[in-house]
Amino acid sequence: MNAPALPSAKTPAAFTLIELIAVIAIIAVLAAIAVPVYGRMRNSSLTAASTNNLRQIHALIATYLADNNNVFPQSVWQASWPEQTWRRKVWESANGSLGESIPEIAAKMESTGYSEVMWCPLMVSKHGKVNYSEGQGSYALNGFFKPGNWRYPNDDRRSIKGDFIGKKEPIVMGGTVLKNSPKNGTFYHNESTAYPYDTEWSSLAYEYGSGGDRGIGLFYDGRIELITKEEGAQLAPMMQDMATLE
Repeated sequence: MNAPALPSAKTPAAFTLIELIAVIAIIAVLAAIAVPVYGRMRNSSLTAASTNNLRQIHALIATYLADNNNVFPQSVWQASWPEQTWRRKVWESANGSLGESIPEIAAKMESTGYSEVMWCPLMVSKHGKVNYSEGQGSYALNGFFKPGNWRYPNDDRRSIKGDFIGKKEPIVMGGTVLKNSPKNGTFYHNESTAYPYDTEWSSLAYEYGSGGDRGIGLFYDGRIELITKEEGAQLAPMMQDMATLE
Protein backbone atom coordinates (compact mmCIF):
# COMPACT_ATOMS: atom_id res chain seq x y z
CA MET A 1 0.00 0.00 0.00
CA ASN A 2 1.38 3.32 -1.01
CA ALA A 3 1.92 6.03 1.66
CA PRO A 4 -0.26 9.15 1.35
CA ALA A 5 1.32 11.93 -0.66
CA LEU A 6 2.74 14.81 1.39
CA PRO A 7 2.02 18.43 0.42
CA SER A 8 4.63 19.73 -1.88
CA ALA A 9 7.18 21.98 -0.16
CA LYS A 10 8.03 25.47 -1.47
CA THR A 11 11.43 25.89 -2.92
CA PRO A 12 14.15 27.51 -0.86
CA ALA A 13 14.29 30.27 -3.45
CA ALA A 14 10.64 31.12 -2.81
CA PHE A 15 11.24 31.35 0.94
CA THR A 16 14.29 33.52 0.35
CA LEU A 17 12.35 35.99 -1.81
CA ILE A 18 9.50 36.27 0.68
CA GLU A 19 11.88 36.69 3.58
CA LEU A 20 13.86 39.31 1.68
CA ILE A 21 10.72 41.32 0.94
CA ALA A 22 9.70 41.09 4.62
CA VAL A 23 13.12 42.20 5.82
CA ILE A 24 13.14 45.14 3.40
CA ALA A 25 9.68 46.17 4.57
CA ILE A 26 10.73 46.01 8.22
CA ILE A 27 13.89 48.01 7.54
CA ALA A 28 11.85 50.65 5.70
CA VAL A 29 9.44 50.97 8.61
CA LEU A 30 12.26 51.19 11.15
CA ALA A 31 14.08 53.76 9.03
CA ALA A 32 10.92 55.86 8.74
CA ILE A 33 10.71 55.88 12.53
CA ALA A 34 14.40 56.20 13.32
CA VAL A 35 15.42 58.99 10.93
CA PRO A 36 13.09 61.67 12.36
CA VAL A 37 13.92 60.58 15.92
CA TYR A 38 17.64 60.78 15.19
CA GLY A 39 17.15 64.18 13.57
CA ARG A 40 15.34 65.51 16.63
CA MET A 41 17.97 64.10 18.97
CA ARG A 42 20.78 65.58 16.89
CA ASN A 43 19.06 68.98 16.71
CA SER A 44 18.54 68.94 20.49
CA SER A 45 22.18 68.03 21.09
CA LEU A 46 23.50 70.79 18.81
CA THR A 47 21.06 73.29 20.33
CA ALA A 48 22.44 72.40 23.76
CA ALA A 49 25.96 73.00 22.46
CA SER A 50 24.88 76.39 21.11
CA THR A 51 23.35 77.20 24.49
CA ASN A 52 26.73 76.54 26.08
CA ASN A 53 28.34 78.89 23.54
CA LEU A 54 25.90 81.64 24.47
CA ARG A 55 26.75 81.19 28.15
CA GLN A 56 30.39 81.77 27.30
CA ILE A 57 29.52 84.75 25.12
CA HIS A 58 27.59 86.25 28.03
CA ALA A 59 30.73 86.01 30.18
CA LEU A 60 32.81 87.59 27.41
CA ILE A 61 30.37 90.47 27.07
CA ALA A 62 30.45 91.02 30.83
CA THR A 63 34.24 91.28 30.70
CA TYR A 64 34.06 93.69 27.78
CA LEU A 65 31.54 95.91 29.57
CA ALA A 66 33.72 96.01 32.68
CA ASP A 67 36.69 97.11 30.57
CA ASN A 68 34.74 99.71 28.56
CA ASN A 69 32.73 101.73 31.08
CA ASN A 70 29.65 99.57 30.59
CA VAL A 71 29.32 100.51 26.92
CA PHE A 72 28.42 97.75 24.46
CA PRO A 73 30.39 97.30 21.24
CA GLN A 74 28.54 98.43 18.13
CA SER A 75 26.51 95.72 16.47
CA VAL A 76 27.48 96.54 12.89
CA TRP A 77 30.71 95.94 11.03
CA GLN A 78 31.61 96.93 7.48
CA ALA A 79 34.79 96.31 5.52
CA SER A 80 35.24 100.05 5.00
CA TRP A 81 35.43 100.67 8.75
CA PRO A 82 38.63 100.18 10.80
CA GLU A 83 36.61 98.33 13.44
CA GLN A 84 36.40 94.59 14.00
CA THR A 85 33.16 92.71 14.62
CA TRP A 86 31.67 92.74 18.11
CA ARG A 87 32.52 89.02 18.38
CA ARG A 88 36.22 89.65 17.99
CA LYS A 89 36.09 92.68 20.29
CA VAL A 90 34.54 90.81 23.22
CA TRP A 91 36.81 87.82 22.66
CA GLU A 92 40.00 89.86 22.70
CA SER A 93 38.85 91.86 25.72
CA ALA A 94 38.84 88.64 27.74
CA ASN A 95 41.55 86.61 26.01
CA GLY A 96 44.02 89.08 24.57
CA SER A 97 44.84 89.98 20.99
CA LEU A 98 44.42 87.39 18.27
CA GLY A 99 47.36 88.92 16.44
CA GLU A 100 48.09 91.27 13.58
CA SER A 101 48.66 89.26 10.41
CA ILE A 102 45.79 87.39 8.78
CA PRO A 103 47.47 83.94 9.00
CA GLU A 104 48.26 84.49 12.70
CA ILE A 105 44.71 85.59 13.49
CA ALA A 106 43.17 82.65 11.61
CA ALA A 107 45.44 80.20 13.45
CA LYS A 108 44.64 81.69 16.86
CA MET A 109 40.92 81.65 16.15
CA GLU A 110 41.18 77.88 15.92
CA SER A 111 43.75 77.24 18.66
CA THR A 112 42.32 79.55 21.34
CA GLY A 113 38.71 78.41 21.07
CA TYR A 114 37.29 81.47 19.30
CA SER A 115 35.92 79.35 16.45
CA GLU A 116 34.32 76.86 18.80
CA VAL A 117 32.49 79.56 20.78
CA MET A 118 31.53 82.06 18.08
CA TRP A 119 30.38 79.51 15.51
CA CYS A 120 27.16 77.68 16.35
CA PRO A 121 27.69 73.91 15.89
CA LEU A 122 24.16 73.48 14.56
CA MET A 123 24.59 76.15 11.90
CA VAL A 124 28.07 74.91 11.00
CA SER A 125 26.75 71.36 10.58
CA LYS A 126 24.26 72.64 8.02
CA HIS A 127 26.19 75.39 6.28
CA GLY A 128 29.89 75.03 7.09
CA LYS A 129 32.10 77.97 8.06
CA VAL A 130 34.95 80.14 6.84
CA ASN A 131 36.97 82.19 9.35
CA TYR A 132 38.08 85.70 8.50
CA SER A 133 40.31 88.01 10.48
CA GLU A 134 37.43 90.44 11.10
CA GLY A 135 35.69 87.90 13.29
CA GLN A 136 32.80 86.13 11.60
CA GLY A 137 30.46 83.78 13.45
CA SER A 138 26.93 82.46 13.84
CA TYR A 139 25.55 84.84 16.45
CA ALA A 140 24.12 88.33 15.95
CA LEU A 141 24.20 91.23 18.42
CA ASN A 142 20.93 93.06 18.98
CA GLY A 143 20.50 95.70 16.26
CA PHE A 144 19.64 98.18 19.02
CA PHE A 145 23.40 98.67 19.34
CA LYS A 146 23.75 99.91 15.78
CA PRO A 147 25.45 103.33 15.75
CA GLY A 148 24.04 106.32 13.91
CA ASN A 149 20.44 105.92 15.04
CA TRP A 150 18.71 109.31 14.90
CA ARG A 151 17.30 108.81 18.40
CA TYR A 152 20.76 108.38 19.88
CA PRO A 153 23.26 110.42 17.88
CA ASN A 154 25.88 110.09 20.62
CA ASP A 155 25.49 106.31 20.96
CA ASP A 156 24.18 106.71 24.51
CA ARG A 157 21.91 103.73 23.96
CA ARG A 158 24.97 101.47 24.09
CA SER A 159 25.55 102.34 27.75
CA ILE A 160 23.98 100.49 30.64
CA LYS A 161 21.65 102.91 32.39
CA GLY A 162 18.26 102.79 34.06
CA ASP A 163 15.96 100.04 32.87
CA PHE A 164 18.33 98.47 30.43
CA ILE A 165 17.25 96.61 27.34
CA GLY A 166 17.69 92.87 27.25
CA LYS A 167 14.97 92.04 29.76
CA LYS A 168 12.21 91.40 27.24
CA GLU A 169 14.25 90.85 24.12
CA PRO A 170 17.61 89.09 23.64
CA ILE A 171 20.89 90.94 23.30
CA VAL A 172 22.39 88.10 21.21
CA MET A 173 20.66 85.60 18.93
CA GLY A 174 21.48 83.01 16.34
CA GLY A 175 21.19 84.77 12.98
CA THR A 176 20.39 83.62 9.49
CA VAL A 177 23.20 83.03 7.03
CA LEU A 178 23.59 84.83 3.73
CA LYS A 179 21.94 82.70 1.06
CA ASN A 180 24.70 83.23 -1.48
CA SER A 181 27.54 82.65 1.00
CA PRO A 182 26.28 80.63 4.00
CA LYS A 183 29.79 79.63 5.08
CA ASN A 184 30.47 83.27 6.01
CA GLY A 185 28.10 83.00 8.96
CA THR A 186 25.32 85.32 10.01
CA PHE A 187 24.95 88.91 9.02
CA TYR A 188 26.52 91.24 11.54
CA HIS A 189 23.38 92.34 13.32
CA ASN A 190 19.68 91.49 13.43
CA GLU A 191 17.56 94.60 13.22
CA SER A 192 14.56 93.26 11.37
CA THR A 193 13.32 90.21 13.21
CA ALA A 194 9.75 89.87 11.95
CA TYR A 195 8.67 86.51 10.57
CA PRO A 196 8.35 85.75 7.70
CA TYR A 197 11.77 87.16 6.95
CA ASP A 198 11.78 90.76 5.79
CA THR A 199 14.98 90.20 3.82
CA GLU A 200 17.36 87.30 3.37
CA TRP A 201 19.94 88.72 5.78
CA SER A 202 18.32 90.58 8.63
CA SER A 203 16.22 88.03 10.49
CA LEU A 204 16.64 85.32 13.07
CA ALA A 205 17.54 81.71 12.41
CA TYR A 206 14.65 79.45 13.37
CA GLU A 207 16.59 76.19 13.24
CA TYR A 208 16.95 75.33 16.92
CA GLY A 209 15.20 72.98 19.33
CA SER A 210 14.20 69.38 18.69
CA GLY A 211 11.88 70.44 15.89
CA GLY A 212 14.36 72.83 14.29
CA ASP A 213 11.76 75.61 14.34
CA ARG A 214 12.88 77.87 17.20
CA GLY A 215 15.18 80.84 17.47
CA ILE A 216 17.71 80.95 20.31
CA GLY A 217 18.37 84.07 22.36
CA LEU A 218 20.69 85.28 25.13
CA PHE A 219 19.22 87.88 27.48
CA TYR A 220 21.10 90.53 29.43
CA ASP A 221 20.71 88.66 32.73
CA GLY A 222 22.31 85.55 31.24
CA ARG A 223 19.23 83.43 30.66
CA ILE A 224 18.93 81.65 27.33
CA GLU A 225 15.57 80.86 25.78
CA LEU A 226 14.18 79.26 22.65
CA ILE A 227 11.83 81.61 20.85
CA THR A 228 8.94 80.77 18.54
CA LYS A 229 8.41 82.49 15.22
CA GLU A 230 5.40 84.27 16.67
CA GLU A 231 7.49 85.62 19.54
CA GLY A 232 10.25 86.58 17.14
CA ALA A 233 7.79 88.68 15.15
CA GLN A 234 7.38 90.91 18.20
CA LEU A 235 11.08 91.67 18.58
CA ALA A 236 11.37 94.20 15.75
CA PRO A 237 8.76 96.62 17.17
CA MET A 238 10.25 96.13 20.65
CA MET A 239 13.64 97.23 19.41
CA GLN A 240 12.10 100.33 17.83
CA ASP A 241 9.95 101.41 20.78
CA MET A 242 11.94 102.19 23.93
CA ALA A 243 8.80 102.30 26.08
CA THR A 244 8.28 98.55 25.64
CA LEU A 245 11.78 97.77 26.90
CA GLU A 246 11.40 99.31 30.36
